[in-house]
Amino acid sequence: MRALLVGASLKDDRYDIEYSLSELHALALALGIEVIDKMYQKLDRMNSKTYVGSGKINEIIIAIHAYDIDLLIFNDELSPSQIRNIEELVHIEVMDRTYLILKIFEERNQTKESLLEIKLAKDLYLLPRVQYLREKEDRIGGGAKTRGKGETQRELDQRHLRGEILRIREELDRLQKMKSNQIEKRKRNEIPIVALVGYTNAGKSSTMNTILEYTNTKEEKKVLSKDQLFATLSTYNRKITYNKIDFMLVDTIGFVSKLPHNLINSFYQTLEEVKNADLIIHVLDSSSPYINEQLRVVLEVLYSLGANKIPTIYLFNKWDKTINEGLSMPGAKSLYFSNKTKLNLDELMNQILEYVTPSTLRAQILIPYSKGELSNQIEKNCHIYKKEYQSYGTYYDCEIPIKMYSLFHEYDLDTMVS
Repeated sequence: MRALLVGASLKDDRYDIEYSLSELHALALALGIEVIDKMYQKLDRMNSKTYVGSGKINEIIIAIHAYDIDLLIFNDELSPSQIRNIEELVHIEVMDRTYLILKIFEERNQTKESLLEIKLAKDLYLLPRVQYLREKEDRIGGGAKTRGKGETQRELDQRHLRGEILRIREELDRLQKMKSNQIEKRKRNEIPIVALVGYTNAGKSSTMNTILEYTNTKEEKKVLSKDQLFATLSTYNRKITYNKIDFMLVDTIGFVSKLPHNLINSFYQTLEEVKNADLIIHVLDSSSPYINEQLRVVLEVLYSLGANKIPTIYLFNKWDKTINEGLSMPGAKSLYFSNKTKLNLDELMNQILEYVTPSTLRAQILIPYSKGELSNQIEKNCHIYKKEYQSYGTYYDCEIPIKMYSLFHEYDLDTMVS
């Protein structure tokens, strides 16, 4: 489809209109829509009937005929009456930003849970618009003869949607309990959770794959990583072992400005991992001129999730392409990083370990008989599960305080075998 993008720049708008429209352009491309042109109008407030003023509507109509446009995409969520009024004036299909994002999510869902969450968000979007959609069908069907039947059908449509919304919420509640149980099981097993969050296309999935490769995790454990908005919509969990410490690395969906509220609410289940994380790695695209706007959007979502007080490492990703070498996060832990050059990868892993390392470490140690002083240290300071006298020395299966582990590292059977 050939589309024209339309935006409104308000006096108190937090979003740069050029950036917002370029993002809308990328969203349209993600759905395979060809964007022919963009236009916007500076306003004190949006027009309640047609979003933009009558003069701008006339410009839009001229552009539609000049460029053979068959779809208008508006940069904000439109009310049902606005969609109806605009379509009556321009005589082509009208779509708003919310519906465009919902369509992308619908096309790319990969799990039963995300399918339900997207369906819930879409149904909540459609519920107040059923009347307009039914009226549109009635007009196409033609005349007053279908009007009464249409009104009855609208009521049936709304009843069906409400029933579907209730059913989906019940199923999501059931899945939520299962996920909560899984998270609780991890906590009981003392496996810390490290969550990757960030703006869509900031490089979260690439960062996960870099860490998987660095820790020699199996190749098939890697996740999809593409240079496009919303390349993945699922939460991926991967168990990582680094320096004998286990933690769960979680890759979450990316965020975007003006993300529909219903979508955020629906995806609370998917984002449950973030709310329960022991550490958040906030991946930022240091090559973007709009990094501050992207940072603010993600922080707002984390705040709405109640995850804003979780310890966080800010990762200035794509540093090999950065446009501002003076970027910093005063008062917060941050790193310049690149998945391409592996800049500061060692430091990132060490910082992760600072947060996820337990106070003790379980190990199987074989102390030579000639090192009796080390056996004494184990007997005095460690919790011993098993002790055996073997031909080469004393074997201990024990819990060692982390600060003492360096004393026994060379006698660790895992280290000796490797």
